[in-house]
Amino acid sequence: MKRSGIALGIAAILLAGQAGARSFTLLQAVDFALAHNSIARLAQARRALARAELKVARDQRIPRVGVSYGYLLSDNPLEALSAELERRQVSATAFAPDTLNHPGVTRLGTTTLSLSWPLYTGGATGEAVRAGRYGRAAARGAARRARQSLMAQVVQSYEGVLVARQALLVAQKAVAAARRHARTAHYLYARGRIVRSDALTAGVNLGASEGMLAEARGDVRIAIDNLATAMGAPSGLVINVPDIPLPVAPLPTQDLAALDRQALADRPDIKALRDEIAAARARARAARDRSWFQVRLMAQSQWFSEIPGLRHNAWTVGAVVSKSLYDGHRNRDRAGVLEERAAELDARLAALRARIRNHVALAYENMQTAMARYRIARANVARARQAVAVTQVRYGEGRTILLDLLNAEHGLVQAREARLAALYALAANRAALASACGTLSRQTLASLGIGS
Repeated sequence: MKRSGIALGIAAILLAGQAGARSFTLLQAVDFALAHNSIARLAQARRALARAELKVARDQRIPRVGVSYGYLLSDNPLEALSAELERRQVSATAFAPDTLNHPGVTRLGTTTLSLSWPLYTGGATGEAVRAGRYGRAAARGAARRARQSLMAQVVQSYEGVLVARQALLVAQKAVAAARRHARTAHYLYARGRIVRSDALTAGVNLGASEGMLAEARGDVRIAIDNLATAMGAPSGLVINVPDIPLPVAPLPTQDLAALDRQALADRPDIKALRDEIAAARARARAARDRSWFQVRLMAQSQWFSEIPGLRHNAWTVGAVVSKSLYDGHRNRDRAGVLEERAAELDARLAALRARIRNHVALAYENMQTAMARYRIARANVARARQAVAVTQVRYGEGRTILLDLLNAEHGLVQAREARLAALYALAANRAALASACGTLSRQTLASLGIGS
């Protein structure tokens, strides 16, 4: 009974330690990052800002309706006569000299309901709305590009965890082999069949292998931390990745020229920058149009009384045509600034196109190189296994020394590490190429060959 209680206590502790743990497939990790990473949230905030700016531009077309109330106390003769007129209470005695000169204190409450409607703004409002639409499209494209970049980062970090685990297995196998050799060397030395230097060499090899194992364990922790950072995971969340093999990412079926054309046509950030240029030019036209003729409809209804109320109504309807004759070149200079902004964005677009072409070419060539390295490393692993097997036989027959066997084991470890490095480079550059071409999406992650 006592032992069962201890066992239950240990189980409770283990469960409590795993309470903050969660296992993620690749797609789940990507979805989590898109919901929690600050980059994704910033992109969504910018989209919301662009939508709000477009709404502000559209609101300029809507009539303005207002209401106000004012109360006046005055002994000014003119105000007194005006109040009588506004209340429609003028009599003949109001024009008597003594009444005009000494009207007493006038009390007047005025309730005003007004409407102002910009009928024509010289095209400024239309251009502002057009600029808002381009700005919204630019923010949408920038958000898509931020999502793609974040997805590529998550994919590469996820693959990094898988490769780090494979490297850990390689290190564990190396330590197991080194321990076998150390035990064998100690046994043979104790019986005088090998010299002491061979036993010491086996011990040194075991220490080196154990150091590699400790480094591999640290690499796994670092890889998981990198994945957690890319996902935007909170500090209390422990991330688990299922034990799945990292597949060989296939080479792209398109040639470099086709991928280059696809990137320049499909990259969301190129489209976003073009929309930004169009928005800047639309804002420049809007600034110039503000110096043109403006037509505004005005209407108001007023009620006058000595106490607050809706009595003695009067209404007014009219239109105002205006044009700025001189504003210190404010509108012209503002338009000039926006044109320069558009020119700067044009230069940025040219630089972005060159940068994209370089990214596509680099990822494409790195994939080709990684595939060649992987094929060579895979063949080297097979050859290294054969070399270890042959050397073990020769060592058992006394036809070679222990150092040759250790060198053969070391060569196998190096061949396995080279294969893993090539495999990771192949997968990582596959994601980088899809991101550089602007085709990386949640739907295309299956083409990377990683379990979902």
